[in-house]
Amino acid sequence: MRIGIIFGCFIPFHTGHIWMINKAFNENDLLIIGVCGYDDDRGKDFISFRERFKLMYNLYGHDSRTMVVPIDDKKLDLDGTFTLENWRLWCNELFQNAHIDPELNDEFTWYSGEKSYLSKISTLYPKHKFELLDRSIKAVSGTMIRENPEKYKRFIHPAFREYLYEKGILKEEKYMKLHQIITSLLEIDAYKLSMGQAIYHQFSDYKTTWTFKCRNKDVHFTVDMVDEIKEQIKAYCKLQFTEDELAYIDGIKWIKGSYVDFLRLWRPRYEDFEITDNAECGLSIETKGTWLNTSMYEIPVLAIVNEVYFRMAYDYDELLESFKERLEWKYQQLHDGKWYAGTFSEFGLRRRLSAEAQELVVEKFSHLNDTAHCASTFVGTSNVYLAKKYGVTPVGTMAHEWIMCVGQGNHKHNPAYSNWYALNAWVKEYGILNGTALTDAITTNCFLKDFQLTFATLFSGVRHDSGDPIEWGEKMIAHYKALGIDPSGKTLLFSDSLNFEKADQIFRHFNGRAKVAFGIGTYLSNDTCVEPLNIVMKTTKCNGMDVAKVSDVEGKGMCKNPEYVDYLQRCIKWRMNHEK
Repeated sequence: MRIGIIFGCFIPFHTGHIWMINKAFNENDLLIIGVCGYDDDRGKDFISFRERFKLMYNLYGHDSRTMVVPIDDKKLDLDGTFTLENWRLWCNELFQNAHIDPELNDEFTWYSGEKSYLSKISTLYPKHKFELLDRSIKAVSGTMIRENPEKYKRFIHPAFREYLYEKGILKEEKYMKLHQIITSLLEIDAYKLSMGQAIYHQFSDYKTTWTFKCRNKDVHFTVDMVDEIKEQIKAYCKLQFTEDELAYIDGIKWIKGSYVDFLRLWRPRYEDFEITDNAECGLSIETKGTWLNTSMYEIPVLAIVNEVYFRMAYDYDELLESFKERLEWKYQQLHDGKWYAGTFSEFGLRRRLSAEAQELVVEKFSHLNDTAHCASTFVGTSNVYLAKKYGVTPVGTMAHEWIMCVGQGNHKHNPAYSNWYALNAWVKEYGILNGTALTDAITTNCFLKDFQLTFATLFSGVRHDSGDPIEWGEKMIAHYKALGIDPSGKTLLFSDSLNFEKADQIFRHFNGRAKVAFGIGTYLSNDTCVEPLNIVMKTTKCNGMDVAKVSDVEGKGMCKNPEYVDYLQRCIKWRMNHEK
């Protein structure tokens, strides 16, 4: 095995360090990064030893090919001199913390820009290799930055730069290059409010972790994009509901006054966010905090990421023109009866091209119902802000997070019964109101085990989000009939990567046998001459425990722990095989 070693105080971590680490990383199978020094190293508390280690670990410690280890000079009682004995103590600490024997037959290579350091270490480990790097290539040093941080702040890694802003060492500037993207807390999907109310009343103490993922293999977010996303999220976190907005929410029939009072006091917390460029796609976002908070972040964050990306990666005006052309064509096809989409809503907030584009969609289709002969009906939008503005229905009930957290966030629950716990809690909150059940959180077949007569009666319908829609619809109709329920009075809501052509086929197949409705997202809100982003924010932990979605289609789930996914699948399999 080839093992590389890089060490430094990283006061602060800058582009020169990044270059050195990338070089060492590419040349070795394992890279050890030693974070050394002490709290007041370099004569001032620029960044404490603890914070430096934490920041470096967050950047590199989660990679299986990298080890980030601390070497606390104060603990070793080093006096600041570079004697051979001090180097011996220092190196022993590095290898001990890395749990690696330096005398192994592996190929060790040390990287440094200081010739004297490598000279001393080579005396201790004559069998190791040593590579002296020319630091002048990057024309920056930690000393230069510490002496004039404002002048050289562009060289500082964004994560360290963010810390220095918080400490007041750097003067925080507005880096927002675009207009503010999220301008109202109402710019959220309606199901976040319906779930939020139930969370507030029943699970206010639950804590969750959410993780961002970009499924596009060829997409990369630049450092400038990451900085812009941070600034946009900071701006979002300064918003609060206005009394006019709260009055609108209070007017929704299933909303209770106690939840409105909570929203009056609620604000997003930037402290709940961890945003870095340490990901394969160039963008890593994780949120941690109460479920009440973190659930509300998902949709605005995804909308911000989308709009930042498309405005900064492409000629936005060109994209918007292609968007308008396609929107007009789609509207005319539907208006003229070329397609029949039955009853449909716009679900595109999280993956929209821009706020401007989504508003064009809602404004356009809000006039569809003015045409008497049109067989398709536009119901509304998931975007509560646009629903209010255009007088259409805010549409949405529950998401996968509800079933995952309610069912799997309690260690006493068998996760194979997640649907029962989630549906029961929903009925407790809403009774017969606001009742469309999501079927595929832990497979539809498992869902049907719990969706028996009581739930099937109380819920007005079910939502499809993965798998073959025709096969799913037939399965649901057969299930209703087996329970003695007339399926023609129940709604089959389809929401999986739809366009009007697919909706037309599904509508014609099920029309007259059930109420058919559609939630159409990206196809309406981000259909341009370039491929849309396939990005998600998913719940990965609840109350410190792993949670997972086991979809009807492989690849739509997301969990950081494959062992938990395996456990969940085994629980589901056991239940399906042993329960009649």
